[in-house]
Amino acid sequence: MATTYTLPFGKPGHIGYVVRFKTSHTAPAEEGGGHSDCVLPSGAPVGYFGDGLVGNGYVYAYSNFAARRPHYVNMTDARAFPCQSTVLVLNVGAARAKAFQGSWYAMKAKTDGFRIAGNNCSTHASRAFFAAGVLGRPEIDGIDTPQNLFEQIIAEGRAPWISYSGYLDFSPLGSGSDEMLLPFQVTIDSATLRTSSGPGAP
Repeated sequence: MATTYTLPFGKPGHIGYVVRFKTSHTAPAEEGGGHSDCVLPSGAPVGYFGDGLVGNGYVYAYSNFAARRPHYVNMTDARAFPCQSTVLVLNVGAARAKAFQGSWYAMKAKTDGFRIAGNNCSTHASRAFFAAGVLGRPEIDGIDTPQNLFEQIIAEGRAPWISYSGYLDFSPLGSGSDEMLLPFQVTIDSATLRTSSGPGAP
């Protein structure tokens, strides 16, 4: 039986990492189908996408997801696709969360192209986690994949976290011109138990 959780975004210092097509904390991301996305302190989804194996790069906000990958932000679409995600909710404190958000603004203002190997969705997510002090360096150990970044965030242990897996939904709680500041209610319908890093976890 699935349990629906409301994830604790909108609280000071909480950020998130999302691995698409990863069905549980311990399951590997689906080969060739995974994608790295992030959740800003407000609960807003954000991610880096390309228009080919080598090409232009773009930072997606909620409206981009809703138009082009609705199964990433809408639970009904996620179930129909199907697309399960695993989310790490990290408690990094207000200052580090602000640095995380600032890193995504910088990547949006000046993108640096896209390569499927070495300058992809995971590469850019890792830079934001480095800016927030979650990682000790911006590079990912091994190949830049969603699963490798997921494992590195956990292995370095620089922030307490809780892991949730299931069908994700992002619902805006208002309107505004800057979707990266807009508050969202983030819920996940999960058939697996939450996994926690212990004391201090969100």
